[in-house]
Amino acid sequence: MGHMFDPDGKLHIPILDKLKLSDSKLDSDGDRIVVKEAYCSKGHSLMSKIRINGRKGVKLFLTDTENKKDTEIVVTPILEEHQIITLTGEVFKDGEIIKAYCSTCHTELEVLINCECGAHIYVFYLDDHLDRNFGISFCSRIGCTKSSKLRLSEDALMDYLRDHIL
Repeated sequence: MGHMFDPDGKLHIPILDKLKLSDSKLDSDGDRIVVKEAYCSKGHSLMSKIRINGRKGVKLFLTDTENKKDTEIVVTPILEEHQIITLTGEVFKDGEIIKAYCSTCHTELEVLINCECGAHIYVFYLDDHLDRNFGISFCSRIGCTKSSKLRLSEDALMDYLRDHIL
């Protein structure tokens, strides 16, 4: 049987020990972390031939919540950076909530958790095993502190656990 509390006296939650991402799923460029591959829940690659900073970008199809605006974008594969190329459609404004889809099959990306801003945090996967712990996430509200910048889904899950459970 495991221990109930960690050395600092905080409640020990076993899932936190399992949320460790393999280095083989990501690449490094100096001190920057780069997504090597990205997949939707149906297993389609989200990687684009279009490059940002010399790296293949991640291609997504976006709509607004009423499905009135359609936009296709490529985002930088470098985590915590904000670079987007709009291929077709309108640019979304700060505060708008988007829906994100696979650019191949147009299946909506899966929701990891809800953000503290009230919008969904979407996830896509780093390999075809489709493990949410090994994914990349982003908030669906344009301009949110977690929006437009890709981050590890394990980081989003850890933040959620710390904010709501620990």
